[in-house]
Amino acid sequence: MATSAWSLRDVLAVIFIFVCFCFAWLVSMGQNLFLLHYPDREYAQQKLVDARGPLDDTFLGDVQRSYWGPRWLWFAPHVFSSIVWWNFAWIQLIKYIRANHIWLHRLNGRIQVTAMMGQIITGIGLASGSPTHGVKMMSTAYGLAMAYVLANTIYYVRKKDIVRHKYWATKLFGYSQAIALQRVYYFSFLASTLLGESPFWAVAPSSSLEQRNFESRDMFDDSFSMCIFTAIVLTEWYQAADVHELQEYRVKDVNAKNGLPPLQQPLVG
Repeated sequence: MATSAWSLRDVLAVIFIFVCFCFAWLVSMGQNLFLLHYPDREYAQQKLVDARGPLDDTFLGDVQRSYWGPRWLWFAPHVFSSIVWWNFAWIQLIKYIRANHIWLHRLNGRIQVTAMMGQIITGIGLASGSPTHGVKMMSTAYGLAMAYVLANTIYYVRKKDIVRHKYWATKLFGYSQAIALQRVYYFSFLASTLLGESPFWAVAPSSSLEQRNFESRDMFDDSFSMCIFTAIVLTEWYQAADVHELQEYRVKDVNAKNGLPPLQQPLVG
């Protein structure tokens, strides 16, 4: 008989999702909505005229100004679709809703598929104008990978193969945490540098603007590579338990067909 008790894996996953949600709001959505008054482009451009980064650099300010300036046509729909995704996608994970309010699960699922499509398309568009080659390449590759995962999520739900749909939908949600993780990594890089505890970056009061910009740009690049890697690894770790369970069923099935005891190998039939 199945148990509804949460495993340690589930608890850690919820904590992880909560942290990512908080960073997504505090660093991205909250700033864009409440400080820069999205979608008021003119107001944001005025606020960002002399904006500088936490290292007193101009690199991060230039990146922000480019969002509200030349990259606005990609940035505006990207922010809108991310607001929809980050605030409502987690509803799909609630087992009670899936079991007792399937209409809500299906409706929200269609909305989230549309929102993710928007994020992928506009994310690749934003990446095409990125000031660093690292972000440009990583973001484009990440967007294509997300498109593949989303396509499988849609394909299997249309085939009414709920087991495989759940597998790909979980992967989609897990991989999407990279967006918030980028903020987590960048914040930790900045904090350790400002505290003088970073083994990679060093900024002193006497550092030149060129040095500050270099350090900020380097952190920006590294935060993207680390966030995508971490999101993929943690998602695969979470799903490994489900894959292991499926392998257990396969072992039992193969052994039954071969007339072997339940605990005896082989794994492959």
